[in-house]
Amino acid sequence: MAQKILSLAFFVLALSSSADAAKVGDIIFDDKAESLKKAGMGPAVFPHSKHEAIYKCDDCHPKLFKDKHGANDITMQKNMSGEFCGNLDCHNSQKTFPLYQCKKCHRERQ
Repeated sequence: MAQKILSLAFFVLALSSSADAAKVGDIIFDDKAESLKKAGMGPAVFPHSKHEAIYKCDDCHPKLFKDKHGANDITMQKNMSGEFCGNLDCHNSQKTFPLYQCKKCHRERQ
């Protein structure tokens, strides 16, 4: 009986930790600091949890974004050319705000 209870507890714990693993939170794109500084823009902030509430993981991964932090070479030029956030199903569509509304993603430098 104790074995069954322990197995059930482990199963419930595994389920809850895998559900939490999907929660990423905000992703800050500041690795292009020099180009951002040159453009007078702060880092872009991607609200991953807001997107998780609307979309399924496979809506974006791996067709738009690789599943590894730092593996996507995201630039504004690529976004404006229809890649990444600028995909025709994302911010180059009628579904949401357009890419040229810079302050929706870019924070001001402090």
